[in-house]
Amino acid sequence: MELNPEKHVDAAHNFLHRTQLQGRLPTRETLEALLQRYARFPYENVSKILKLRRHFDDQTRIRLPEEVVEEHWRYHFGGTCFSLTFTLETILKTAGFACYPVMAHMRAGQNTHSALIVFLEGAPHLVDPGYLLRHPLRLDKDVRRIYHTSFTGVELRFDPTDESYNVWTFNRQEKKWRYKFWDRPTPPGEFLRYWLDSFYRPTMHGICISQTTESGLLYLHNRYFRRTTLDGKETKRLKGDLPPVVESVFGIPGELVEAALAALEDNLRLERERGIFKPKDSR
Repeated sequence: MELNPEKHVDAAHNFLHRTQLQGRLPTRETLEALLQRYARFPYENVSKILKLRRHFDDQTRIRLPEEVVEEHWRYHFGGTCFSLTFTLETILKTAGFACYPVMAHMRAGQNTHSALIVFLEGAPHLVDPGYLLRHPLRLDKDVRRIYHTSFTGVELRFDPTDESYNVWTFNRQEKKWRYKFWDRPTPPGEFLRYWLDSFYRPTMHGICISQTTESGLLYLHNRYFRRTTLDGKETKRLKGDLPPVVESVFGIPGELVEAALAALEDNLRLERERGIFKPKDSR
């Protein structure tokens, strides 16, 4: 399988036409309008869990731009960082922007996150659909870049010790390091390899969804639900059946959430059978 944005321009045109962004010049205003609309694609692994169950052993388990865009209109799906990044890359290049993907290291491991570098007014900028970042942040070795959203602050800072860029989020109560990356393009084959590996990580052993709204960032992990604003966090444990709650909060059909919960068990069984699953206490 080859990852090539030029093969998925129909998906990009689908998005640009439906969002009334077709035909605009590749300016800052266009990029920010595009990112604002694309931020409505939630970070979610329901679609990824379902796709893994259908294609556990082959590369077609990845969701390409046609699937990501169409399933957003139909089911309010989005994707995880790899599918969101590659789809956004396809859309941006179709819209006339120069961009490339980069890999990032997180606490969960190396090369476990991806984002995009977009050239705007001759300078590289970070955009990150996986973290639902609606604003491009310029890469600058001398100046910290800070952006405030309705639910958090984002800081981009250069580290001269290893020439990496680090991303932090903060509110009035705390500040957290999220990931680090280097400003160098990730080749398509390497990006695909990390994408395929991401299907067998612990994050795929439970339902996870996050989405930005006017009232803050909504985050769900199994029965743990959190709303984050600049003033802090409100958390609670959900009671009752999960599918109707997900449908009411995120708009994803309850029957698909139900199917994903069943698929979780099947996928974990297949991981054990193939020796992929490693308990946390294993050495």
